[in-house]
Amino acid sequence: MHKKYFFFDIDGTLTVNDPVTHKSTVPASTKRTLEKLRENGHFVSIATGRAHWMAMEVVDLVNIDNLVTDGGNGIVLNGELVELLPLDHARAAAICNQIHAMGRGVGVALHDDNRLHCKNDRFAKDNPAFASFINYIIDENLDFDKEKNIYKIFLSITEDEEKDFPILTTMPHMRYHPNNLMIEPSDKYSGIERVMNYLGAPMEDVVVFGDGWNDVDMFSKAPLSIAMGNAVDKLQEMADFVTKPVDKDGIEYACRHFGWI
Repeated sequence: MHKKYFFFDIDGTLTVNDPVTHKSTVPASTKRTLEKLRENGHFVSIATGRAHWMAMEVVDLVNIDNLVTDGGNGIVLNGELVELLPLDHARAAAICNQIHAMGRGVGVALHDDNRLHCKNDRFAKDNPAFASFINYIIDENLDFDKEKNIYKIFLSITEDEEKDFPILTTMPHMRYHPNNLMIEPSDKYSGIERVMNYLGAPMEDVVVFGDGWNDVDMFSKAPLSIAMGNAVDKLQEMADFVTKPVDKDGIEYACRHFGWI
């Protein structure tokens, strides 16, 4: 069988959020399919916007030890972190300085862990729910210009207020909550390209699966893209193939459709 290189988004693609426990679960059909893909000689990887440390929480659920993390800036091969690139320093510092000067909450991820560094407690007060998984480090002497490795930026800005901050257009950002947004890498495909370069494998054999807005760039470049049946409309329009929803055996359905398993 001709070897393919599969890259799966996590939330809404590999995993389903349990409405009762609010924990991520993986359909049995998905686990079965991933194992069969490996048995058939295919390469299987995650491709996520999540930070590396956070993405590793899913590894045991799906038994995948190859990952593209941090929106394309992180690479893990055979369980080893090969690369973790920071945001563009000059643009990241400029955003942090301006938004902080305007009195809004700013937090920066400076390490590959759950610490969020802030000059004051504004972001923490604006986003109390984050305290369940984020360790706030308040340091009034924090100097954004001197911090060369900024991996993500968290900002207390509502959706209605975004238009008042034109500097946000200088870097990719995503909104996961009405009260805040994140400056984070959004080119998963650049990470996929580097993985394929490490492996010495042909790009034409890449297959990507996704469901959300942060998969749009990946779908625009991949030779074969598959949208989950629960994907946003934009992604379904871009996809080469739309499978069933994640909780309706979507990954297994697509892989059987193409004869990969």
